[in-house]
Amino acid sequence: MSLEIIFCFVFILVAAVQLYYHWAYFCLLPNCVISDKKNTTPSPVSIVVAARNEAKLLPTLIIKLLDQDHPNFELIIVNDRSEDESASILNELEAKHKKLKVIHVSELPQGWNGKKHALQLGIEAAQHEIILLTDADCLPNSNQWISKMAGSFKENTDFVLGFSPYENKEGFLNQIIQFETLLTAIQYLSFAIKRQPYMGVGRNLAYRKSVFLKHSFQGYESKTGGDDDLFVNAHATAANTEICIHPDAHVTSIPKSTWRDYFRQKVRHLSVGKNYRKKDQTRLGLFALSSLTGWIMLFWAILASFNIVLILMIFGIKSLSFYVIFTRSGRKLKMNMAYWALPFLDLCLNLYYPMVGLVALIAKKVKWS
Repeated sequence: MSLEIIFCFVFILVAAVQLYYHWAYFCLLPNCVISDKKNTTPSPVSIVVAARNEAKLLPTLIIKLLDQDHPNFELIIVNDRSEDESASILNELEAKHKKLKVIHVSELPQGWNGKKHALQLGIEAAQHEIILLTDADCLPNSNQWISKMAGSFKENTDFVLGFSPYENKEGFLNQIIQFETLLTAIQYLSFAIKRQPYMGVGRNLAYRKSVFLKHSFQGYESKTGGDDDLFVNAHATAANTEICIHPDAHVTSIPKSTWRDYFRQKVRHLSVGKNYRKKDQTRLGLFALSSLTGWIMLFWAILASFNIVLILMIFGIKSLSFYVIFTRSGRKLKMNMAYWALPFLDLCLNLYYPMVGLVALIAKKVKWS
């Protein structure tokens, strides 16, 4: 059997793996139904936000959150050892707003990551069973955020996974961020629809206080990151997890503005993946590996003149399948990005991710930035 035949066989196999993910998982997201039905008996909610040196963002965040159209909620801001004017700003706002509760952290216990310790304190202090999480650099897209997320809980629901896009800004970096954010959302939301949840994003995530107090961050209190995805990965199941992707339930975050900051953020995110369940590591790893392998083999085929017509046809079918689903998913989630540039963005991220992944794999300590 010639090298060219073996090459073509492997290439077809790689493309088949990609197509399997497209049609067994990813196509579920653009086809899912978004309900506009209102919950007639809304549950009380405790919003918990851990903030460190966010004095510039806190006033706008708090006003936006307190303006939510929900009959019964409280807002808990945990000031995690801030060195700016956060403490005085929070104290002043707490005196003005009855729904706002402020917790000041002055010392970090040994063996704890700062953000996890702050969230632990905030959740323990919460009055209500439904805990809704976001970050200090995020803002809900509407005053219906609480109602939509809380309304997604059913009798047996413990987790509700929301969606959090990044602000659209000019520049190539922002387009990469938009592409990567949507790709990540397609994966974790589609897997959850398939009843195989494996992660959520702390920028927009809800779960029951009783579930958290039962498990807490046991085993990874000291790790940077994982307060959202590791907790979901460990305890979310087919029976207890729902998603909420209504546009009114989106929470928009401020994107990184430099490649260095983005690189550090991705290292932090990917380093946490080492602690996912083995089956989730395998599913995600197989998709990423087959995507990268497909691009490498395409260029190899062109350089070696390996049955270029067949290779281009297979690669085109695989790519068209992905880009159609990707575009439909983006429009479903109301994302505004350069869909015409998807092939280029796809290639760039496939080349960029292995570098980040290698650093994340060998990194022993990463920072929360």
